[in-house]
Amino acid sequence: MNMYPESIPAVETCSGVTGEDIAALTADRTTPLLIKGATSHWPMVVAAKAGNLSQYLAAFDRGLPVMVFRAAAETEGRIFYDDTMSGFNFSRGAGDLMTTLRSLEQEVDRSEHCYVGSTPVDRHLPSLRAQNDLPIGELQPLVSLWFGNRTRVAAHFDLPENLACVVAGRRRFTLFPPEQVANLYPGPLDFNPAGQAISLVDFYKPDFARYPNYQKALEAAQVAEMEPGDVLYVPSMWWHQVESLDAVNMLVNYWWRSTPNWTGLPQDALMHALLSIGGLPKSQREAWGQLFEHFVVNRDAAAEAIPEHRRGLLADLDRNAAANLKKHLLEKLQRMP
Repeated sequence: MNMYPESIPAVETCSGVTGEDIAALTADRTTPLLIKGATSHWPMVVAAKAGNLSQYLAAFDRGLPVMVFRAAAETEGRIFYDDTMSGFNFSRGAGDLMTTLRSLEQEVDRSEHCYVGSTPVDRHLPSLRAQNDLPIGELQPLVSLWFGNRTRVAAHFDLPENLACVVAGRRRFTLFPPEQVANLYPGPLDFNPAGQAISLVDFYKPDFARYPNYQKALEAAQVAEMEPGDVLYVPSMWWHQVESLDAVNMLVNYWWRSTPNWTGLPQDALMHALLSIGGLPKSQREAWGQLFEHFVVNRDAAAEAIPEHRRGLLADLDRNAAANLKKHLLEKLQRMP
């Protein structure tokens, strides 16, 4: 059994918070927050505690297939690459939501680790949110279902802000602030288990000779130990390792962006930067890094030095300005040899 390091402190924790207060409590917050018992009244949480989770959810299921990750016992549930990093240590295939959940409840195959991720609730379980929901109103979140048995997903980051609500089983989130990215040794951007770069370091068996700065990441880490009914706020861009600690684990999460969809994805800008800047000499990359720091990271300060009527791209974007900028970029890309 993996022993969790005692030196990692717990995230800030509060209790006695109702669902109606969560949006205000997390607005403009930039650090994680564990909210104990905020969804313990959900019927699905109550059903899970009573051992009736699949029976409760069956009434909402549309029977649509889900993507199921399966890993052998020797992986210890770590969803990761294979030994040569030419593939992965798990298989994936379509499965039935309710059949998969019932097999977990009955522990049909204890030698196999099973994980179902990012399943849209409104598509697969319509009307479930009528009885089990967080009133976060204008945020217009994407609500997803995650479940499985004992598995571990390596530290990764997400663009959206996140409210993670444990329905069944215990979960453990280990969180790292965004500035620890280099110390986490991320793997490939374009070849990874589930769409996001993940830390290459095995949290429970870190190779400090190969990854010497990982100790600095551990010194900055925080942990959230979660039970059914608990809610964790994960700010945008915070790295987080997620562990499911029981034979049946289920989580519902709420993702939302702080900017409109028409502003585009920052990941696309990163890819374009790798295309246009990544091959430059190091001194030039550093110079462009300073420009990004000035015009993007410190955008407000950069704009203040310019008369308001001449701020152009540094002014607040509206939908029309964004459309013009996208048109300009597309024309530039299409002219590339």
